[in-house]
Amino acid sequence: MLLAALSDAQKAGIAGMGAAFIVFALVSSFVIPRRMPDFPGGRGVWPYVGVVVTFFVAMMVVVVFVGREKSEAKAESPPPASTTPSGKPQPPPPGPKGNATAGKAVFAANACASCHTFTPAGAKGKVGPDLDNLAADAQKANRGSLQQYTEESIVDPNAYVVHGFAANVMPKTFGKTLSKQQLADLVAFLTSPG
Repeated sequence: MLLAALSDAQKAGIAGMGAAFIVFALVSSFVIPRRMPDFPGGRGVWPYVGVVVTFFVAMMVVVVFVGREKSEAKAESPPPASTTPSGKPQPPPPGPKGNATAGKAVFAANACASCHTFTPAGAKGKVGPDLDNLAADAQKANRGSLQQYTEESIVDPNAYVVHGFAANVMPKTFGKTLSKQQLADLVAFLTSPG
C-alpha cells in the first residue's frame, strides 16, 4: 500500500540507495574477505566503519527526503479551488440559468408525468411524490433551498425520500443523461410559481 503512494522519483531513489547498500554488503561480505582474509582487521577497520556509517546516513537522507517531499508538496501547493485562501469552503460556481418553458419540455420528454402529479404539466402520476407539494416537501427535508432540494431529488433521488414513498423507484441516471442546462430548465419549471 505504501509503495502505491510513492511517486516514480521516490521509488527510484529508494531502489537506487537500496541496491547500492545491498551491493556494498555483498562485496564486503564475500568478495573482499576472499582477497583479504584478515579484512577489515588492522588499519582497515576505521575506513570500513566510515563507509558503513556513510551508507547508513545516505539511506536515512533518502528516507527523510521521501517523507519530506510529500509534506513540502502540500505546503507549496495552492489551496484547492473549492476553498478560499482562508481555507473556508467556497460555494460552487453558479450553474446555467434555467428556463421554465424549456423545463416543461424536459419534463415531458423524460416521462416524468407517468410517475408524478404536477398540475402545470397536466400530470396525474401516483408512483412518485406529488410535485405540487414540492415546496412543502423541501421544507420537511431541510436540505437547502427549494432549488437545491429539487436538483438533488432529480440527480440523487435516494438522498431524501418523501415519507410514504419507496426508495430506489426513481431512476438514478438523470444526473448523467440530462445536460446541465436541461437540469437547470427542469428545476426552473418545477420550482416556478404558478
